[in-house]
Order: sequence, then C-alpha cells, then structure tokens
Amino acid sequence: MLEIVIAICLIYALFAGMVSSLTELISQMLSMRGRVLFEGLVMMLEEDEFHPGIPGFLRPFLSHDAKLVEKLYRHPLIDSLSPAGSSRPSYISPQILSAALVQVLSHDGSLTGLRQALDNRTTWLGRLLGPMLDEAAGDLEQFKARVEAHFNAVSDRISGWFKRRTQVAMFVVGFLLAILFNVDSIYIFQHLEKNPVLVQSLVAQAEKIEADRQQQTPITEDAAADVTERSAATVQDLRGKLKNLNQQISNFEQMGLPIGWYSTQAQVKAGPTMQDYIVSQFLEPMKWIGWLITALAGVLGAPFWFDAISKLFAIRGAGRKPEEALPATVPVPVTVQVSAPAVSNVSPQDVPLNDYEASRLNGDDIEGLQRALGLAPSQITGKLSAELRQSLREWQRISGRAVTGQFDESTVLALLYSSAKGE
Repeated sequence: MLEIVIAICLIYALFAGMVSSLTELISQMLSMRGRVLFEGLVMMLEEDEFHPGIPGFLRPFLSHDAKLVEKLYRHPLIDSLSPAGSSRPSYISPQILSAALVQVLSHDGSLTGLRQALDNRTTWLGRLLGPMLDEAAGDLEQFKARVEAHFNAVSDRISGWFKRRTQVAMFVVGFLLAILFNVDSIYIFQHLEKNPVLVQSLVAQAEKIEADRQQQTPITEDAAADVTERSAATVQDLRGKLKNLNQQISNFEQMGLPIGWYSTQAQVKAGPTMQDYIVSQFLEPMKWIGWLITALAGVLGAPFWFDAISKLFAIRGAGRKPEEALPATVPVPVTVQVSAPAVSNVSPQDVPLNDYEASRLNGDDIEGLQRALGLAPSQITGKLSAELRQSLREWQRISGRAVTGQFDESTVLALLYSSAKGE
C-alpha cells in the first residue's frame, strides 16, 4: 500500500507542476498581479466613493470610476514603470507612490496645494490622508512616510488577495486539465492496485528523483551575474515556460498511466463506441469526484508532493537515513554551492515580485532556496533578499537560463528537485 501512495504522490507532483506552470503563464499574460494592485489602490484611496457596503470579493466584478488612481497611473513616475502600450505595472514602490500622490493631489508638489486638496474632511480621501498631514506638522517628508507605511499595510492585503485568486485559478486550471487528460484519481488508484508492475515502475522513478536530490554535484562559480534587458528576459522567460510546460505534458502522457480519453484502458472499456463511452463518463458522479480530487492535489503544488515522497521513502526505509534528516519544518534542498556575492546596493524592493513568488513561496520555501544557492548562515532569513536575487542570477547564468533574478516553478524544481525538471 505504501508503494501505491508513493506512486500516486509522484503522479500528483507531475500534475501539479503542469498546473503551476500553466497558471503562472496565464497569470503573466493577463497581468493578474497588475490588476490586483490597481484594485488595491482603488480600495485604499477611493473605497467609500464607489459601491459602499458591497462585499470586497464582489468589487473586482464591478466597474470603478477611479479618477484619482487613473491620474496616479498616468503620472510619469508610475507610467514609466511599464513599457509604453503595455499593461499596468505589477509593482509600485511606496516611495514612488507617495511622491506621485503628493504631486497629483497638490498639482505642484507644494504643501499649500496638498492642504487645499485635503481640506474637505467629509470625503474618504480627506478622512484618510488629512490626519496624516496634521500629524506631519507641516513636514512633507513625514507625510510621505506615513503614506508609505499605510501603503505597506495595504500591500499585505493585496498580496493576500492575489494568493487567494491564484489558488482559485490553480483549482480551475487543475480541474480543466483533469477533465482534458481524464486524470481520475479514483480510477488511477483502482488501476494501480491491480497493476503492481506499473506501481514498481513509478516507485523506481520516484527513487531516482530522490537519489538525484542527495547526490547532485555541487556547483561553484565566482563570476558576477550578467546584466540583461528586462524586456528581452521576459520574452525569453515566457518561451522557457512554454517549453517547460510542453515537456511536462509530454512526460506526463508517456508514463503509461491510465489517463486520457483514448488510452489503451479507455479503448478496451469503450469498445467500438468511443464517443458514447466518453459521454457516459460525464454522467458518472464518481468520475467528477475523481477529477475534483486531482484538481485539489494540483493546488498544493509540486514541491509539496516531492517533499511527501521524500518523507514516505524515509518511512519505507529506502530514502534518507533518519540521522541525516533535517527537521520536518525545514525544506531539504539540493546543495548548490554558489559563492554569496558582496552585499548589493540594490534593495530587495527594486526587484518586484512576480506572480509565482507572490502566490506560492513562503518563508520555509525561501529558506530552502537560500540554502540551495549557498548563502551564508547569517543570510538565511526566509526573505527574498538582494543577496538571494544576486545568487539566483549567478545560477541562472551558469545554467543557461534567462537571467531575471526571479523564481518560477521550473527554477524552484531545478534547485530543490533536480530530476523533476523534465529536461
């Protein structure tokens, strides 16, 4: 039974990798994070002016006459954050926001103009920013600092919204993929129970992944990271994600699993009436439950299932020795020794979070990546620091990837689970 569980975890890991890659690709193409940031600024600056009393989860579906936020986005400080003709920026630093807001409200950047704009304390903007201006006691820089602190607090809520939307998107994508490839968890479990040879084949693949994680040769490189054009890197990154997604789909289809509408098992069950068989499957409640379970497994992400495989091998006695195991709360990365660069003058906020970083990485994941990239113990903070970005750029350059300094699904899998890259 344990072997069957390991086999199913491997299937879920590969399926979750497909779901994450496709969701991230869709999110990037639709500029989902930029949309959520815009909605967050509308909530921050004009919340009571539009649809008062409407629950927050319904507001994205309602139109906003967000004149102030639109003016902010047209200001050169913010407009220059994204290429001409492209979508809204996915990240705005607190300093840029406060400077643009003061100039838009006062028209000339003066304290007098700002006081006039916030003089009416019956409006939402007056009630929000007026007290901040009073507390600043005529110091414009102090006022900006208070606006920045408030924006940071709002940004935490925006990140929460984005994570929840990403999880919903992953579930929808996972459910559609489960139907498209007919990945029925219940039927797969029943089929594996009757096919020990297939189970052993899947367990052997899982063992290879686990062995490669423990035996990968460290990489050492002292050269500085190359500087690339962000637009070119973005295009290359999109192409890389498409290539990686195609490879993941190909690997998944070639595993010999009882999946797909025209698999050998389906054709045997269907006989000469394949179309009638497909229609009949949609009428079976257990089929929908099987697809639902698969979709939920996809939401958990590939790293979760690879960690589960590692723990199951430890229980089975074929994986990491107990005395070598790290605490359960600490991710076990591949040791990739990349010399930590000198402290950069560029702050972590200068590299905006991409969709994957904002929605999928937590503190434990980041600590694992910091260890994988060979950062010093004092730099293992669980945060996306400038040192981590620089080490990632070095690793990307060494491995021939687009040098972006940002994490995505394929990068995380390549660092933590080398044989799961599908290359």
